[in-house]
Amino acid sequence: MEASIMSRIITPLAIAFIMFGMGLSLTTADFKRVWVHPKVILTGIFLQIICLPVLGFCFVSIFNLEPILATSIMLLSACPGGAITNLVSFISKGDAALSVSLTAVNSLITVVTIPILVTFSISYFMGEKMAAKVDALELSLGIILVTIPPIILGMFTKRKAPEFAEKSESAVKKGTIIFLVVLAFFAIYSEKQLFMEHYQSFTLMATGLCFLSFFMGALVSFMLGLPRRIILTLAIEVGLHNSAMGIVIAISFLGINALAIFSAFYLVTEYVLSGVLMATMNSPVGLKILGNEV
Repeated sequence: MEASIMSRIITPLAIAFIMFGMGLSLTTADFKRVWVHPKVILTGIFLQIICLPVLGFCFVSIFNLEPILATSIMLLSACPGGAITNLVSFISKGDAALSVSLTAVNSLITVVTIPILVTFSISYFMGEKMAAKVDALELSLGIILVTIPPIILGMFTKRKAPEFAEKSESAVKKGTIIFLVVLAFFAIYSEKQLFMEHYQSFTLMATGLCFLSFFMGALVSFMLGLPRRIILTLAIEVGLHNSAMGIVIAISFLGINALAIFSAFYLVTEYVLSGVLMATMNSPVGLKILGNEV
C-alpha cells in the first residue's frame, strides 16, 4: 500500500512540484528567445533531443548491456535537461537565460519524443511482448499532466504575483532538492536487491555516460565557434539529464521500478561530476582552451 501511494501519488506530485518551480522562473520571453537566437537554441535542441538518444543507444550497444540496464539508460537519454540545469548554469557562469529557454522548450518537445523513444527501447531491448504493455498515448498524457499544467501555473503565478514568486524561489529550490533525494532513495530502495548486485556496473555506466554527454555538448558547441558561456551552458544542458522524470516514468507510468535505478544513480553522479567538469572548464586551462569571451 505504501509503495502504491508512493508510485501513484507522491512521485508524480514530486515532478509536478519541480516543474512548478521551473515555471516560477519562466516568462514568455524565454520562449521568444528561440526566434531571437535560433542557431544556439536549435543546436541545444538537436543535441538533447536527437544526439543524446543516439549517444545512449551507441553506448549500450557497444557494451552489450543486459536488457533492463540498456532500457534504463535509453529512458534516461530520452529525458534531457532538468530544471536544476538552470541553477548549475548560473553558478558555473554560463548563460542562465539560454539554459532556462532550452529547458522550457524541451519540456514541450519531450511530451512527444519520450513515449516514442521509450516504446522503441522497451521493444528493442526487452521484447515486443513487454512493449505491447506500454500505452504510448497514456504515457504521453501522463507526462503532459505532470509537466505542462505545473509550468503554466508557475508562469501564471510569476506574472500575477511576482513578489511571491521571488520570495518563494529559495524555498522552491530547496524543495526541489528534497524531492530529488526522495525520488532517488525510493527508486533504489524499491529495487535494492538489483542495485546491490549491479552497483559497480551502475557506477561505471553513469560516470561514463555523464562524461560523454558533457563532452559531446562542449565539443559540438566549440566546433561551431560559440562563445565560452554558450559552450559551458550547452555542456551542462546535455550532461545533466532530467533524472527525476526518468524515475517518475519508470515507477508511476510504466510500473517497472527496475528501470528507475539507473536514473536515480545518475542523479547523484551527474551533480558530483558536473562540479568537477565545470570547475575544470572555468580553470585557467579551461579558459585558455575555450576562450575567455562572454
